[in-house]
Amino acid sequence: MMNKMQQALLGEVQQLGGTHALLGQQAPQQQTPQAAPEPTISEAELLAKKANIDSTGGPAIFFRKKDGISINGEIYNDYEGTVANFGGNKLTGEFTYAVRNFDGSFNLKYHRANSTSAPVKIATVYKNGAVFKVRTVTNRTFTGNSVIPTSDGFIVGRSGSAFRYVIGNEKPSDINLLNGYHIAKYQNGDAASTGYILLEKDPRDQNDDVGGLMDSFTNLGNTLGLNKVDHYVLVNLDKATPVPLDVNIKGKNIAEHSNCQRQNAAINKCENVEFKESLYTKLGLPNNSHYYWSISWVNTPEGPLAFYRTSTKVKVVDINNQQVHTLFSRTLGVNQFTLTEHLDGKISIKAKLGFSSDEIDDVADFIKNNTTDIEPIQKLGA
Repeated sequence: MMNKMQQALLGEVQQLGGTHALLGQQAPQQQTPQAAPEPTISEAELLAKKANIDSTGGPAIFFRKKDGISINGEIYNDYEGTVANFGGNKLTGEFTYAVRNFDGSFNLKYHRANSTSAPVKIATVYKNGAVFKVRTVTNRTFTGNSVIPTSDGFIVGRSGSAFRYVIGNEKPSDINLLNGYHIAKYQNGDAASTGYILLEKDPRDQNDDVGGLMDSFTNLGNTLGLNKVDHYVLVNLDKATPVPLDVNIKGKNIAEHSNCQRQNAAINKCENVEFKESLYTKLGLPNNSHYYWSISWVNTPEGPLAFYRTSTKVKVVDINNQQVHTLFSRTLGVNQFTLTEHLDGKISIKAKLGFSSDEIDDVADFIKNNTTDIEPIQKLGA
């Protein structure tokens, strides 16, 4: 039996937080309930689910929209959330897409166009600052600075390297990136079906005044067509063979003004302006200067083709034959171009040239018969 003094002392200790408080130790914190871990399956089981999806459906035309993706002319919706990104193979109809969840995470799902089966989840993506953590349903974990869906899985990029996960493969493959480059955030081509992924040049030190001055001259020369840039490069997933594309990095940003005061019916005076990367303008129209709309690459029966727009031309790179063909040219500038991928593999292209437009119905046929404005593939650093 405790005497009255011991009982009083014990009461004071309990009020102070128990014996841990008495000993100068922190009392145990109440743990926030954690969600039960998702059940995992084997790669073989996941591959079987993919095969079930692939038993129906077929080729499709994919196109990015501001509110998702269009498949064969219809917006594709997922009941779990907004479709944020995707990678698709038009020849097979296979595609993987990211669904944005309400808690800020993403689900990666695999599907095939027009399949009668439901899509299957392959991974969950969590973001902490600039770092992505990807956990597959087969209990594999990847971390990196970027996550790119492909038609058969996904790619996770890090500084100088990347890892490719393919549904059903027990061992992810390594991808060696070029020094001074990282995986571009937006990919207007499917790495899995073409064998190529787009890299963006690492930013220079903002405090490097000489570098900034040289960049200004480079950008001016590029605008006037006097020199080429290598801000964006396609590399082969297996050999890291570079295919430089003469597209400037400056075009990806748009101006966002703040602290504005209305001066008259047509003019606002703003104290602050900030430049941010955006695929779309404030009006919801494509920011055609962004590299996503200026660079595209596709797989064709003749091999992979890469298209890009400079300030005055639209060109196509015949990668297998190491040649670059000029498709359209206008001294006053080319506004934009649009590719049409047909289900039979044919590629058509249309360019906006000021107030007029021009079109090539079959790019592969154009390449076969073209004899002018042909140049070798640009060399890195040239």
